[in-house]
Amino acid sequence: MELGEKLREARLEKDLAIEDIKNETKIQKRYLESIEQNDWSSIPGSFYVRAFIREYAAVVGLDGDSLLEEHANELPSTVDTQYEYVAPSRASRHASSGSSPIFKFLPKLLVVILVIAIAFGIYYGIISLFEPNSSDDESPNNNDIVTAPDEDEEENNTEEEPQEETPEEPESEETEEEPVPTLEVVSSDENQALTHYQLTNADHLNLVIESSGKSWLDVDGANQGQKETNYFSGFAETGNSPLEYSIEESQVLLNIGRAQDLTITVNGNTLEYTLVPNLDTGQYISQDILIELKTE
Repeated sequence: MELGEKLREARLEKDLAIEDIKNETKIQKRYLESIEQNDWSSIPGSFYVRAFIREYAAVVGLDGDSLLEEHANELPSTVDTQYEYVAPSRASRHASSGSSPIFKFLPKLLVVILVIAIAFGIYYGIISLFEPNSSDDESPNNNDIVTAPDEDEEENNTEEEPQEETPEEPESEETEEEPVPTLEVVSSDENQALTHYQLTNADHLNLVIESSGKSWLDVDGANQGQKETNYFSGFAETGNSPLEYSIEESQVLLNIGRAQDLTITVNGNTLEYTLVPNLDTGQYISQDILIELKTE
């Protein structure tokens, strides 16, 4: 008996409709129907196939991990799903750098004031040295006698005259600022209700999830599309908000039941839903978020 048929029989034994499974797991109906038919083509990647099977099995009272091991030959291989680029990346939030203009201008201003003071001192000294006394001008004789200064005095004056040197401007200390973690949209699939984000300038994924209502939430850590750790599975509500996780893996998958009730922060960046939940039409209320850590 195939995996999908086992799940379907277990559902019928519990007298559950496909809608009941959808309401409990928040998995879209078309995915549940594909699972029962052993048709994986409509599900975006092997990672989601295994995650959905585990959730389905849990509702109907089966062991999801045992099912996956028993029917491993029926499942798609664990190869990363390649997403088509749909939307341009959002502008990065760069931290402002550089010092204030007034602090850049201050050293130059001090240099100018210093040069002016030196020039004024030299000028005043020369005027005082060579200006004749007023008593000499009032002498009755027309023959003015000018006494040349001693050679030693001239040498001393010459030595005392400072040379105008332009002080070197102090080198501005360049402060290396640490790069700021940036969250960008890589792709968005409206048909699959899936958005792929990428985090740069960080060495790990740090999640803070705040709830303003009650929403089903799965938080799974993964490497290369292969699930490694389940950090949370259940209802996120005001009573257990906020949920904070430091993800050890390079990827994290969020399966969200009511996106409008959850605010997600990734390494200080508030995640903006590319697929905005529409309460009137019910579109994108349930959606999947894949966040990938980009390392150089």
